[in-house]
Amino acid sequence: HLFHRKLGDVLQEKGLLDEAIYSYQKAIEINPNSCWHYGALGNAYVQQDNLSEALPCLIQALKMRPDHYEVNQNIAYILKKIGRQEAACIWKSQQRLPKDWLKKFFNLTGNWEVTSDSPQTNITRIKIYSNTQFNLLPSQTIEAKKHRNFQDKKVNSGEAFIAVLPEGRGCVDLATSAVISSDNRLVRDVSTGCAEVIFSSGELPPIHYIDGTVAFLSAKWGGFVYYHWMFDVVIRMDLLRRSGWISMIDKFVFSRCDKKFHQETLEALQIPQDKIIESRFYPHIKAKKLVVPSFTIKQGGIRSPKWGCEFIRNLFLRSENIRKISEQPKRIFISRKLASWRRVVNEDEVVSLLEKFGFISLTLESFSITEQATLMSKVKAVIAPHGAGLTNLVFCSPGTKVIEFFSPQYINPIYWKISSLCNLSYYYLIGENFENDNLDKKSWTPDIIVNLKKLLKIMKLAEVI
Repeated sequence: HLFHRKLGDVLQEKGLLDEAIYSYQKAIEINPNSCWHYGALGNAYVQQDNLSEALPCLIQALKMRPDHYEVNQNIAYILKKIGRQEAACIWKSQQRLPKDWLKKFFNLTGNWEVTSDSPQTNITRIKIYSNTQFNLLPSQTIEAKKHRNFQDKKVNSGEAFIAVLPEGRGCVDLATSAVISSDNRLVRDVSTGCAEVIFSSGELPPIHYIDGTVAFLSAKWGGFVYYHWMFDVVIRMDLLRRSGWISMIDKFVFSRCDKKFHQETLEALQIPQDKIIESRFYPHIKAKKLVVPSFTIKQGGIRSPKWGCEFIRNLFLRSENIRKISEQPKRIFISRKLASWRRVVNEDEVVSLLEKFGFISLTLESFSITEQATLMSKVKAVIAPHGAGLTNLVFCSPGTKVIEFFSPQYINPIYWKISSLCNLSYYYLIGENFENDNLDKKSWTPDIIVNLKKLLKIMKLAEVI
């Protein structure tokens, strides 16, 4: 099957789409359980503009792998192409398919979904924070016109709550988590990713029943990336604490806890190992009481609300640690040279220039979170390519200068918003266009080339030289 798949890829590159389609179909005949074969076939049909044939293939790939990036992109493209702009936006922001597609491809009809505040459910919803609007501090740049991603003036915090489900279930699969009520309905506002894939599946893993109270904290990307761990998982512990439920929790369910930063966080949260369940080992949980803290982003708010920033700050920033350390760099460059993507290609030149102005290059992976927190609390200026290390901006003191680098192909304003909520002075610099090996992989992976003249210019604007 791999031979036919590879042959199909070569034929598709050459524009021989009919031949490529035939090869992909042969690959599927031999191995009908590969999401990659269906995704490639769907993509070939999209290239032909044969959308009615493309869609069933893409949905089949999605059912097998909800986080298949190219499939997700093609579904958004089809929705736009057939004039369903709003549905395309909902798909991209919430990974929610149109109702008629859910009926046709997933057989989901009738009253199959609820929200935590729906009437006629046995779910208890306890509100912790109201939705609040914050004014954003303007970002600054040397460009004549601000990039569209930096033009927002205000941001909503989103409402934050916990949902308590008697005999509730939590099921996790790759980039998806489904919370299911005791009457077998998907609880939409506390599930993540394309949860319909799990909910409609006839082949879910066996249920692991816990006769007790379980906090369900698994989330899309929640276990893999430092930023998502902090803002999709850790800050939700604050909701459990403020609700008063924390002392009643028998078990905590996380996507995974195998990295150093997981272990350090769980220690700071004072969660003992014997209370932890990892979804990668027990993907389908049912509990006497399932307690699910909400996601502010699903309630129309920012992923990193102000209360979340303060919670992380208070968790790791200890005054005794700050007092202990006298010799700290005041200006740092956060390097991504150990990462596989979004690296600064001309980092040596950038670092050489920055060193002339007292900047020290650091790879934060080599520090503990407590050390990172202490370090960041003391710095006066941070320069970095867009990456998870900037999550640590929550530890910076008000007025700290931040200069963030981007590839022109991927500009994400999340750290501007964190900077704004933490009262930091934020600047951004967009790198140069160039032939980029990482460009074809995922939209968020392209490497960055920094123009040194522009770097000097933005450093002058930020008054760090």
